[in-house]
Amino acid sequence: MPSTGMFYMDDHVTITLNVFSGRPNPVWDLKPHHAKAFLELDHRLGSAETTVIVPHSGLDRLGYRGFLASGVPVGRSVGVDRLGFLMSEDVAVRNRSEMGYIENNIRLERWLLETAGPTINRDLRAHVEAAIERPSSVEPVPHPATDRDDCPPCRAADAPSYNLSIWNASHVQSTNNCYNYANDRITNTFAQPGKAKGAPIAAIDCSSVEISAQADGLRPVPGFSSPLGHGAGWYVALVVWPGMDHHWYAQDSTGCWSHKPGQTPVLNTDNSGNRIRDPRLCDRGPYTDFCTYMITDRTVVIR
Repeated sequence: MPSTGMFYMDDHVTITLNVFSGRPNPVWDLKPHHAKAFLELDHRLGSAETTVIVPHSGLDRLGYRGFLASGVPVGRSVGVDRLGFLMSEDVAVRNRSEMGYIENNIRLERWLLETAGPTINRDLRAHVEAAIERPSSVEPVPHPATDRDDCPPCRAADAPSYNLSIWNASHVQSTNNCYNYANDRITNTFAQPGKAKGAPIAAIDCSSVEISAQADGLRPVPGFSSPLGHGAGWYVALVVWPGMDHHWYAQDSTGCWSHKPGQTPVLNTDNSGNRIRDPRLCDRGPYTDFCTYMITDRTVVIR
């Protein structure tokens, strides 16, 4: 569509609330008048087709991680009057590849949350509201993957390596979740426990998610200190945000643990920025229930 500076009724913006890790994130389309307002940001974002709204807490954590806005037309040239109240001169806006990034704009985050309507429930809304209003803190700084001095021994011969180049590639990152990562399987399906075996999760609690994972072939164990020879698999851990979501960690070949929060990049740090020596003891944000350690292996099938 040529750039005319006018709003067309077929223009639309789809918003994704970046908050879950195992389950798909909540998604909704902006109403026409909201879409018009948002599209008027395009002059700040060049030809971005996807805009990432980054909260002050950053993307590298569990729980609320901002918003994604997709469907933004390329080459728009429009005014900023209607959305001007959301913007300020100190907002950092950057172009990265085909994405535009808006950072540290609490007013825009609040506005986008209001557009969700009944798409999200009261408890999830309360979590996001609290995260938006929470004072800024020091962002986590990942340790290099080669630093093993503070990691427990890895006793699983088949434990995957901490490989960011594979999992953080754009075509992999957005369509694979924590369950994909823990099982070291790229399915591009945002895999769910039990789905491959017709045993989907019945409820978001430890027992239900564990039962579905066992249907896929994972086996619960009391800890991660027993040796696992070649072919015997590696250790993973299940945690739950009660009633909301499930999340998975994997012990990688360094001996420490790493994870992939939903559609966002793989991390080897917790919500406090610390290296993860034991998922039971780390800062997991809203995933308050530690469920179990499990063993997965190359025979496990997920979908």
